[in-house]
Amino acid sequence: MPRGSANRVKKTDAPTLSAHLGFDDLVGQERAVQVLRAALLRDRVAHSYLFTGPDSVGKSTAAKVFAQALNCEAEREEAPCGRCRSCALIERGNHPDVRVLRPGAGERKTVIAIKDLREQFVYDVQLKPVLGRYKVYLLDHAEHTQHLVIHTILKTLEEPPPYVVTIVVTDLPEALPSTIPSRCQQVVFQLVNTRAIEDKLRELELDPQEAAVIARLSGGRIAWAIRASQRPEVLAARTALLDLCAGMIGSSLPAALRIAEEIKLQAARLAQEETKPAEEVEGDEAEEATPASFGGERAVRAQLPWCLDVMVSWYRDLVALSQGAPLLNPDYERAMRERSHPELVGQAECAIESILETKHAIERNANIDVALESLVLDLVGWCQ
Repeated sequence: MPRGSANRVKKTDAPTLSAHLGFDDLVGQERAVQVLRAALLRDRVAHSYLFTGPDSVGKSTAAKVFAQALNCEAEREEAPCGRCRSCALIERGNHPDVRVLRPGAGERKTVIAIKDLREQFVYDVQLKPVLGRYKVYLLDHAEHTQHLVIHTILKTLEEPPPYVVTIVVTDLPEALPSTIPSRCQQVVFQLVNTRAIEDKLRELELDPQEAAVIARLSGGRIAWAIRASQRPEVLAARTALLDLCAGMIGSSLPAALRIAEEIKLQAARLAQEETKPAEEVEGDEAEEATPASFGGERAVRAQLPWCLDVMVSWYRDLVALSQGAPLLNPDYERAMRERSHPELVGQAECAIESILETKHAIERNANIDVALESLVLDLVGWCQ
């Protein structure tokens, strides 16, 4: 799809996760919402919570909603109302009793500093609330906090003042010291049904065709889907990656290095938008852009699993097409029919396995260039 699609809602016009949300807006998280609402209505709020689940399914959003509900001036049944002073201050990020600690952006600040934890948590908990019922501390992406640092909060988790609620949010609870989960009430968040994500995107007035594509690409991560709906580069990357898959058929082995570099470049472009809202690269600079010009390796590595998932969808569709099954990428059906042949379909399962192995290797910090070059050499060899 073209970057300038006329049907796209502009970023400045579309509702986003920063708009006021309540419990009913946490799509697909009915169990987690039930736990949190019950705690409020029964006045049995725990002093420490651990929100766990896959990335981008709404954990951080739920933590903010819960913080608003805890300090909302309306009746418990209506909280968070989104209208009172406390809700408004939390929404804007300047409530004196609610603090959010998370890793900073960029390569050099990827963990929560011990100084920040001490000043904004350990020392601050001794001060009583200024406006609300509770002082709420949200420790976001806690898996990026060094063990030595996170041990700083243990005493507070064990013996918190009665007005303190701590919410630890993580995608990887196994990466935390075992002493943290054992002191928290766990609230588990799930991947969201694709249809529910599509319905939400349509509710946000996204073009139905684009909503369906993004919902399929999201892999159940609704927060990612909403961000992607406002980022033309996501669908542009999807198109580029599927075109690369199509182009491998009949490609020469020397072309593999260029294809591997292009996969990395697509991840780098996504990483640029995800990590720093820098000015867009235009003109001659766009032609000469390289992954290094878009951000560090850590940010690129974070985007590559999604890029590889898109490539997996191409090969899965080759198998589905031969079996008459529904396609993940129906807009590429014609291209697949033009390029498909029995031998290629027979190799599709091998290609899927190889891509997934590469994905897992990159997630385990394998060398990106070596992993991608090895993968593409395999794929090009199978597509001859």
